[in-house]
Amino acid sequence: MIRLSKKGWNNVLIFSMLIMVFLFNGLHHKLIDAEADDVIQPLLKEQSYILTIEYPLFKIERIGTGWRSNSTLSQIQISELLTNWQQATGLQLADINTIKSEFKNKSSENIVTIWFAGEELPQVFAFFKLGGDYFIHMPKSENMNWLKLDSEQYLLLFPQVKD
Repeated sequence: MIRLSKKGWNNVLIFSMLIMVFLFNGLHHKLIDAEADDVIQPLLKEQSYILTIEYPLFKIERIGTGWRSNSTLSQIQISELLTNWQQATGLQLADINTIKSEFKNKSSENIVTIWFAGEELPQVFAFFKLGGDYFIHMPKSENMNWLKLDSEQYLLLFPQVKD
């Protein structure tokens, strides 16, 4: 056994505690970074108040407490569509650079513009298809510019409108 004075053992104890703090602190950051790779995010901000949704072929707008559309959508379909938008989530990708080059020469499949109460400019959602998944580009969004949707989620956001 090593013979150290009381002062020596105190130094060993202090240095071992410092090593443990640095180890756990580094491990803590490593775990947080691993969890933050792919995160599910809502498409719309929480408590957002939709005024208008503009699709390429039709528009839905709030009139008082009800909704009006220049399409053949019923009030029930409009209500379901709004609920789908408010509940929609996408997978925020940690490294979009790997697939960004795929979108460089590709035009968006659909564009939806949503106007919110209290905001001067609308939020624009550009949908791109890659394989069986859809990617949403949201240039106005703060932290998340690209989200990934599966095809089922995408279909919920685009109703079938009869001419």
